[in-house]
Amino acid sequence: MGELLELFNDYRAPAQHLTSVLLAAAIWRWGGAPERWLIGIFLVTMVVPLYVARGLGLDAYALGPYTSMIAICDLVATPLFIGIALNANRNYPLWIAGFQLVAVVAHLVKAVVGGISPLALAILVIGPSYCQLVLLIGGFARHARRERRFGPYREWRTGARPVRA
Repeated sequence: MGELLELFNDYRAPAQHLTSVLLAAAIWRWGGAPERWLIGIFLVTMVVPLYVARGLGLDAYALGPYTSMIAICDLVATPLFIGIALNANRNYPLWIAGFQLVAVVAHLVKAVVGGISPLALAILVIGPSYCQLVLLIGGFARHARRERRFGPYREWRTGARPVRA
């Protein structure tokens, strides 16, 4: 059991990154604008910074002092995810924005409370990205199925119509 957990820990981040890149390729080909925006923000704020850090010669354990960089990436992604969630003609972006808020609140808790468990912090900061990726996969699959079944549909919500007397 310990070896299986070790194997999972060694390959979970590369598996997530590979999955997100393959998903981005599929979304770019068959997805709608909300899916493209969501996967683009996901890649730019959650995948690319880790490879930039690796390019600068920092390993995963050296990222500890650079958690403020990760917090900034999460803070940048939050209003973008919320904006897409409020304007997309889909429901699942609301969940993605909600999970992003969990990660941001975890950073705020760490800033306010100094003695937070590192495992709890890792689960609350890293865990939502896995949920977001699963939601993106499911939302993209539902979008593709809906377009195949019913044809094209509106990608974004329309504004409220003025009330006429």
